[in-house]
Amino acid sequence: MGKRTALVVCDLQPDLLGSLPNREALISSIEIVLEIAKANNWIVIYSGLKFESGYANITETHKLYGALKRLNSKMGDIAVHWFMEGYSGSQVLKPISLENNVDVRVVWRSQHVHNELISLLNEELIENVYVVGAKASGAVQIAMQMMMDQGIEVIAVKECIADDNQERLKATLDHLLPIFGNVISLEELIDDFGGIDSLPATIRQSFIDIMAGNESSALLATDCGRRGHGSRFIELLMERGTWKSYPTQIWYEDFAKGEFYCPLGKKVVDFCDEPEFSKHAMYLLGREHLDEKDKVIEIAGKYMPKTYCLEDGEWVGEMPPSDNEDGSTAAPWFIKESDKNLGGDAIVIVSKPSEIMETINKTKRYVVQQHVKNPLLTDDGCKTHLKFYVLLICEDDGVTWTLYTYRGALLSISPKPWSPYDLCQDTQITIHRHPVPPNETVGWKQHWESVYEKCKAGTLEVIERAISAGKLKGRSKKQFEVFSVDWMPDTDGNVWMFEFNMSPAICQKEFDHPSKRDDRRDFLMQHDEIMLREALAIVLPLEEGNKVPSDWDLAGNFQSKRNEKEQT
Repeated sequence: MGKRTALVVCDLQPDLLGSLPNREALISSIEIVLEIAKANNWIVIYSGLKFESGYANITETHKLYGALKRLNSKMGDIAVHWFMEGYSGSQVLKPISLENNVDVRVVWRSQHVHNELISLLNEELIENVYVVGAKASGAVQIAMQMMMDQGIEVIAVKECIADDNQERLKATLDHLLPIFGNVISLEELIDDFGGIDSLPATIRQSFIDIMAGNESSALLATDCGRRGHGSRFIELLMERGTWKSYPTQIWYEDFAKGEFYCPLGKKVVDFCDEPEFSKHAMYLLGREHLDEKDKVIEIAGKYMPKTYCLEDGEWVGEMPPSDNEDGSTAAPWFIKESDKNLGGDAIVIVSKPSEIMETINKTKRYVVQQHVKNPLLTDDGCKTHLKFYVLLICEDDGVTWTLYTYRGALLSISPKPWSPYDLCQDTQITIHRHPVPPNETVGWKQHWESVYEKCKAGTLEVIERAISAGKLKGRSKKQFEVFSVDWMPDTDGNVWMFEFNMSPAICQKEFDHPSKRDDRRDFLMQHDEIMLREALAIVLPLEEGNKVPSDWDLAGNFQSKRNEKEQT
């Protein structure tokens, strides 16, 4: 048998409600909790204040109620009858629809403490209580305190608790009530008991209206749990104080990938990680032409090493040279799955072209490249590439594009000195970002300025080509994306582009936990957070006068053809 549960509604009486701001929203919120109570067979207990005529048994010196006694003594019951028996202002507000469906009780008190309530809870063997009502600093907090003393598990629902002073309400919810029990959101309560879809349609709409109406002047952001940087962007927006988190609901369910979420009520919010429901889309339309390695070949031009494509076990177009052709075994060959960016896990390395077909899965797509023959190494001989961060924005006209490159690019350096004949991953793969800026990295810093400018120019050219070719398309809303390009310089002064990473591993959630942190990760987390905060300040500027210093470098502006605009 489960725990017996009750919903306690404190002082929901007209004489008190008149002093509360947003009382309509409070009543609507409580009605949602009442619906949950009805569905789960909870006892509903209304606790209220009620005094006898003339405020008998109340002393004129009583700190809370003495003023009522003194005023009544001068003016009588007709003029002064707050919370007085026989007057409508003292009656609790309870929906008539509850009466035949729920065990409803009413307990009255004529003092601050809830002795009558505690007696009823003990009599009914209640072990679990949800608390709503008013005031947070009065009846709610003393009820929670007394229930805690009885060993009852107490949960307060914060949107369903009010006070006549908003600063006091916030302080009570944040600091006082958590001493006596748990404080949860209305959204969390709904999720715990079947989600929004379990509510009747009218109640469901009421919840949507409440969530949309809370702090209506605030900008709304929703984390739908889509992979990418959405969660981090939302955390950074919340720092501004002008943004508010808006809840989710299940959008649809995919048999293979599970549940997908959208903002509650499928509302279009100011920012979320599902472009369909966001006024600002954080994913570029056409991004697959950058992300997929066999598609980016079309726009990379001279910057990409000679690349060969495999599909279903067959070469698409040109084949690699044979083993005995000049240079074909002078450097190793890399085989990468076209649609994956999993670092070394998605890369196979062989020494000569004839070994390529032995390594592939014939149901997948691959790109194959030979290593750059004369890579620019660190002074101690290690291979490196530049993780070059990019911010691309398209305005809501769908044709105006702006490209920024980040001067805070990072190096990735192999653990072992490079040799074309050593095929181990520690020699050939450069995955882990180096926790020292390139312009400070001993053994490489002398190359930084010239390499940065070449990578900036190369990125500009490739992105401009993607836009002019119609691979990247505008929307009817502002869109942007922070991504990276992998560039490798060589000793002849060239820079070679290997791939775009449309969701680069930055601000990784797994490193939020202190046990996963070290000096290297602390540096990288700080680097990434600053980079994303500065990017957001460009895309969604702060209020006038609040400028954020930035290492984002304006690289170029473009105009695409208007007929390439898509209403998405």
